[in-house]
Amino acid sequence: MRQLLRRVDRVQRLVVFEAAARLGSFTAAGDELAMTQPAVTRQVRLLERSLGVELFRRSANRIALTERGHHLLAHVGAGLDRIEDGLGELVDHVGPFVLASHPGVAQVWLMPRIDELNEALSGLELRLWLFDGDGDLDHGSFDAVIRVGDGDFAGLDSKLLFPEVVVPIASPRFAELHGLSPASSAAEVYAAPFVHMDDGDHPWMGWSGWLAHFDITLRREPGRVLFHNYPMVLQRVLLGYGVGLGWRPLIDEYVEREALVVVGPEIQSTNGYYVAWPSGPPSPPVRALTDWLTAR
Repeated sequence: MRQLLRRVDRVQRLVVFEAAARLGSFTAAGDELAMTQPAVTRQVRLLERSLGVELFRRSANRIALTERGHHLLAHVGAGLDRIEDGLGELVDHVGPFVLASHPGVAQVWLMPRIDELNEALSGLELRLWLFDGDGDLDHGSFDAVIRVGDGDFAGLDSKLLFPEVVVPIASPRFAELHGLSPASSAAEVYAAPFVHMDDGDHPWMGWSGWLAHFDITLRREPGRVLFHNYPMVLQRVLLGYGVGLGWRPLIDEYVEREALVVVGPEIQSTNGYYVAWPSGPPSPPVRALTDWLTAR
């Protein structure tokens, strides 16, 4: 019999310990493992008893790893990662690979590269799920998601793709008619007609946020049109109806091909674009997707 089973009669307790240590909470570990918080606490106590060491220091509603707890976590975490890798290599991905994304990222940035993405996923059937608000993610399942935020997404691990860099853009003809150029000030941009995206419950920067960097307050004029998704905004800007906000690198190819021009200063927010997946070591397809995305 392996020494592991002599010291830990139920290997599941190591999985419970790793989740609690990684998440820093018995409650969060219970949520991830579909267990109650008392059940997690009990499994950890039984593990400590069988090993004869204290793994966590407990105070009020907080836990912290002891020195021996940190030592065990390093080994258990590495071991579980290797097991996950082995299972991923052994078991083929079942069903389509579901990649969730905001419509703007999918249609403007992913679609021109869809053949490369398919190749990176080694022939897996790819299904793009376009969602408008982050709340939509609570009502469906996905293998990976591209989303905007600070990278701290509940129940997900993530990796930064690129920071949110926002710049005003217009068609060359519109920019010429309104005397706009990359050197234009925010006040000069504000004097031109805007193309607005409805940013009510979305994480990305809108006109209000962009103007606030220059101490300008956006006037809520009656009769303005709010477009539901970014491809609609981009189409309106390309047709020369106003100035829109562009996110780099999403609009870089349009600028390089001179279909659009930059007409003012750029702003980098505290947010970024991330690829995220359900908490835990990424599966081989998710790892392949992440490698492909970060190499763009």
